[in-house]
Amino acid sequence: MEEPEIGDPAATKGGSFRFWISTFPPTIRPFGPNSNNSFRGQLYDNIELGLIDLHPETGELIPGCASEWAVGPDRRTVFFRIDPDAAYNDGVKVEPIDFMWFIYLRASDNVVTPWFKQYLREQIAGLAVYGEDIIAVTLPDPRPKLAWSASLPPAPKHFYADYGPDYAERYQWRVPPTTAPYTILPGDIVKGVAITLTRDKDWWAKDRRFYRHRFNTDHIRYTVVRDLAKAWELFRAGEIDYFPLTLPEYWYEKSEMPPVFDGFIERFTYYNQFPRIPWALYLNIAKPPLDNHDVRLGIACATNWQKIIDVVFRGDAERLPGWTRGFGPLDNPNIVARPFSINKARAHFAKAGFTEEGSDGILRNAQGERLEVIISYTKVPVRDTMMGILKEEARKAGLDFVLDPGDGTAVYKKEMEKEHEIAFSAWGFQPPYPRFYEYFHSSNARDEKGNLKQNTNNVFSYADERMDKLASQYRFATDETELIRTAHAMQQIIHDEAIFIPGYMTEFQRLGTWRWVRWPDSEFTEFSPPMKYSPFESYAFWIDAERKTETLEAKRSGRTFPEIQDIKDRYRTR
Repeated sequence: MEEPEIGDPAATKGGSFRFWISTFPPTIRPFGPNSNNSFRGQLYDNIELGLIDLHPETGELIPGCASEWAVGPDRRTVFFRIDPDAAYNDGVKVEPIDFMWFIYLRASDNVVTPWFKQYLREQIAGLAVYGEDIIAVTLPDPRPKLAWSASLPPAPKHFYADYGPDYAERYQWRVPPTTAPYTILPGDIVKGVAITLTRDKDWWAKDRRFYRHRFNTDHIRYTVVRDLAKAWELFRAGEIDYFPLTLPEYWYEKSEMPPVFDGFIERFTYYNQFPRIPWALYLNIAKPPLDNHDVRLGIACATNWQKIIDVVFRGDAERLPGWTRGFGPLDNPNIVARPFSINKARAHFAKAGFTEEGSDGILRNAQGERLEVIISYTKVPVRDTMMGILKEEARKAGLDFVLDPGDGTAVYKKEMEKEHEIAFSAWGFQPPYPRFYEYFHSSNARDEKGNLKQNTNNVFSYADERMDKLASQYRFATDETELIRTAHAMQQIIHDEAIFIPGYMTEFQRLGTWRWVRWPDSEFTEFSPPMKYSPFESYAFWIDAERKTETLEAKRSGRTFPEIQDIKDRYRTR
């Protein structure tokens, strides 16, 4: 409890925050098929309270549903005392057995959830309930930050009374009660159009330290706007409250507009300390010719990310060096992304048998097969531009990138079903440790019969005994030294195998908000806690109703305010 507060005591409750999403989620189930979609963070991960949490500035442990915890003498078991006030947002009290339900539901054969099953069966050695308020979680081995590793969220057993083999269909659009400050009320899901989250005004943690200055707005409405240009026009008109401006096109050009000059929209550059999002090319090596190592090395040398950084990002971004960046000593400092090189790319392609150049400039092998691979990506204008640059530059090396743009949900589904060849995407990591096992262990690549295993995070279809051994050692490491050693070794293999081609990263977020959206400026939080990728995800902002009325009246009367463009760099890594 000695950790600093989060947010700003000046924050007020009330109002509605209006945001947008590019695709409607395929389900609102927290687990099961298609549940690991881009919207699950807004529904669960970002707002739900587990047993304990990590402070988003100091990284230290803070209470969640547990008011106390203690490590047992075996150094593998953590005892958690459930806060007597902990409750779901339907008013039902959280009980210790609910944490057992969390595991049972996901490990059961009633549902297809390979990652959860594997993780829980391998990472949780045992659970025990003591009396009315204590749950004990035992891990297979001692771990760094043991209590955090043992933390789980609860699952409301009363909600899952109908759980069975038809779970995926029965619960597809049923809203589970959670420990979060927001829930979805009946009628607030309009399929294909919008989802609204409503604040539980009786939320059990609303007056608790670390939470009392956050989750301030009464409603958060996510409207589906599939076209980025349309979303921008809605923001300009004041129908959307927040818009990311990190792309230079929006920061340098589009946001140079009257609502900004007149002070109605305020612009910010916010530096965070969140692990860098790995925007990159994810290669599915089950698809020829990507099963050839030299082809993959050639592709790595034929992708001109620096041109994208220079042209699209106007030099504001940096090249992502490898699988991780932003985890301090866990990042392998010797990993450097391969630079664009036509000569090196052609040399690798030649080793793979692609030696003859066709009339179209694309290399062919002895069988006359063209050197072409398909890149699948979510269709938005900036990505069309980026992929167009990659395609144009790759042709210089004799490689044809066949572009496959699509709806975000469709592209995600293709990746999960391992039907992609190359996917341009990003699988983000949460502090404090990067993940490797689910992405690279062979058990997530193929099943016992050798068939590709769908709905796992190993979108590379990668299987290697060296990686399996290291991933297991990393997963069960008992100290930081072992974590660092194995993490560095795995990053080296990922680089050497060229199954992941690093793209770009930024150390800041740029955004614009209408002036009624207020941000923390207190002794313990500037704008947003630093261990958040987007300031929005801190939920430390609030809506100033008087300021909104003032702004709307000023728009009608022609009154203006000072232009605001501010840099928030308290948390900048220097």
